[in-house]
Amino acid sequence: MESGTGFGRYTIQSLIGRGGMGAVYRATDPTLGRDVALKVLPPELAADPDRIERFRRESRALAALNHPNIVTIYSFEQEGDTGFLTMELVNGKSLETLIDARGMPLDRVTQLGTTVADALAAAHEKGIVHRDLKPANILVSDSGVTKVLDFGLSKIGEAAAPSEVSATKLATQVGMVVGTPAYMSPEQVSGQHVDHRSDIFSLGVILYELVTGVRPFTGHSMIEMASSVLNQTPTPVTTLRATVPSELAGVIARCLEKTAAARFSSMTELRAALERCGRRDAADAEGPSIAVLPFTNLSSDPDGDFFSDGLAEEILNALAHLDGLRVAARASSFSFKGQALDVAAIALKLHVAHVLHGSVRRAGSRVRVTLQLIDAKSGFQIWSERYDRDVADIFDVQDEIARAVTSKLKVTLTDGASQRLVRQTTTNVEAWELYVRGRALIIKRGKHVAPGLDCLKRAVELDPSFAVAWAGIADAFTVQGYMGFAPPGEVMPKALTAARRAVALDPISGEAHCALAVALMFWEHDYEGARQAFIRGLELNPNNTQGRCWYGLFFLTWMGGKLSEGLAETRLAYERDTLSWYAPAILSCSLAVAGEAAQSVTFARLAVERDPDAFLPKWIHGLVAHWSGAFDESFAAFDRAAEVSNRHHFVLSARALACADCGRPADARALHEELLAKRGQGYVPFYSLAMSASAIGDMDAAIEYAQQACDEREPLLVIFTRIVPSARRLRADPRFGDVLRRLALPT
Repeated sequence: MESGTGFGRYTIQSLIGRGGMGAVYRATDPTLGRDVALKVLPPELAADPDRIERFRRESRALAALNHPNIVTIYSFEQEGDTGFLTMELVNGKSLETLIDARGMPLDRVTQLGTTVADALAAAHEKGIVHRDLKPANILVSDSGVTKVLDFGLSKIGEAAAPSEVSATKLATQVGMVVGTPAYMSPEQVSGQHVDHRSDIFSLGVILYELVTGVRPFTGHSMIEMASSVLNQTPTPVTTLRATVPSELAGVIARCLEKTAAARFSSMTELRAALERCGRRDAADAEGPSIAVLPFTNLSSDPDGDFFSDGLAEEILNALAHLDGLRVAARASSFSFKGQALDVAAIALKLHVAHVLHGSVRRAGSRVRVTLQLIDAKSGFQIWSERYDRDVADIFDVQDEIARAVTSKLKVTLTDGASQRLVRQTTTNVEAWELYVRGRALIIKRGKHVAPGLDCLKRAVELDPSFAVAWAGIADAFTVQGYMGFAPPGEVMPKALTAARRAVALDPISGEAHCALAVALMFWEHDYEGARQAFIRGLELNPNNTQGRCWYGLFFLTWMGGKLSEGLAETRLAYERDTLSWYAPAILSCSLAVAGEAAQSVTFARLAVERDPDAFLPKWIHGLVAHWSGAFDESFAAFDRAAEVSNRHHFVLSARALACADCGRPADARALHEELLAKRGQGYVPFYSLAMSASAIGDMDAAIEYAQQACDEREPLLVIFTRIVPSARRLRADPRFGDVLRRLALPT
């Protein structure tokens, strides 16, 4: 089909590739305004009703796969007598084009292998065997995402039928160029029944090639290749590349066993083995690493959780600032709170070699802290201590613990032995307790922000020089401003004042500089000042997940329009804090506007799964599902967000736009009217009204609301207007250009 040809409701743009299971085209879906991949099935398949019905059933099963590293199938459709699949379009390169004759860096090999194994493990759990795994069917997108595609030869069920390419067929094709058989398992080449272990063999071939730059089996024809797969033992990878660790070489050799039973029993087991190799590579390359788990509260008062969590967090922050020691992020480490302790499993998930855990018991003015430092690989305790002190001495206890850990991990303290590791930001224990409680509440967002802010205000009343508490106050006011809980003129000047005070009190506080950055951006529209403050803040504290997310999503992506730079920052935040809910939620938004629709929805689902009670991930889930065209999923997410937020205006305006896009104008109008009624009862940002007015096509009102939002300096207007899909109706109106010019967004 030629470029510009209509095919159903789609417009063909170009041919991507052609194979035995049909041709793949890049096409535009005008209904949703997005590009997709169309896989048009060959005529011989389309002419067989039984095969087409089987393909339809199997396509449904494949479409049900929900994994960020599997290309998403949207639908199976027909145009006349021709059947075709609509799929996620991935812009990138196949792994085949990235193979280096010298072999890839080993950490990259284990990372790619782990990702592919994880994707296939998800497929195998659904009873789906790929059967055509090869480098050409693994894509690395422009944003660095690895995707497995082309399950066209896959088989649904317990065991796959005999392969379409058997030894008998190969025997008739002497002299043909060798293709897929180079990656087939012995049982697949010989036409026997195959199961998930055939994919394990194929992945072993790929890993071998990535490590050495050559394939383990060779032949000038298909029959020679089949003979090599069936009979030859590959040259050990360590012979071809002496630096390959024995553990990784053993993993590859086990994948390539001729007998399926001798391989790994499951893709999950293979993934775990590759993760161990990757963790060992990381540990060897990066030196010692540690996760500080939340300390267990053994006190009778449940509010003691804030005290014990704060104690662990202060130690974690102190260790994170040391050169030569890699520390798992706070949210990821704290995701194990309340779970049974499995040190090996936790270390594997966090990619660390050591785990610090303990308990805190408080009675009156006395506190007992009991700690253990565990070597995750051996499972042995390498240090333990019990501290019985007065609560007033808790800051000294924190520093003693941090020093003991660095000593056991043999971390060199370059700043001298006399300097404190744990920065004592206050001398008032009560103020410190209020601070850790307040920050913990604000992180939860939604209804928790106001009580968290109250705690921080009380903390600075007790200690007016408490810089990080002032930074927390700035963040709380900022969140209230951009989440639309209060008029910006009421809260944003307070955010700016608190942030400036925090920086003045502690110029080397990364949190203070990031708090100042977002206040400058939203209230002063001082974009250059905001950029410099973000950069300085992240230099001082590279592990500030919230600060990096704000910089990547708010400043670079939404406001600056720098999609690749913003995505790189939010992806880095997620990679450093993989088990939190906040990082994947923010990454989801970056992916959505960068064109990674399916993966965006997957990360939004992950964020909701991490914290089922939080409002923000539910709202983001609704947004990105809408933007990707998954309207049913979007409405379900918005329903859950409305339920936990008393029908927050964010939800109502976003849902109105989704209703407009899927042909439900009456529902959109009802939501707009509900927002107007809420405006009569309390604060509703003009920007939310502008969005809902645009949803019902009242552009005069929408532009007027947008102008009022600009007059009020609403943060929402700053971050949502340049690039977010929800604002496309506003951007299409020529009058909105005047609003954008008043904002003077960075070029």
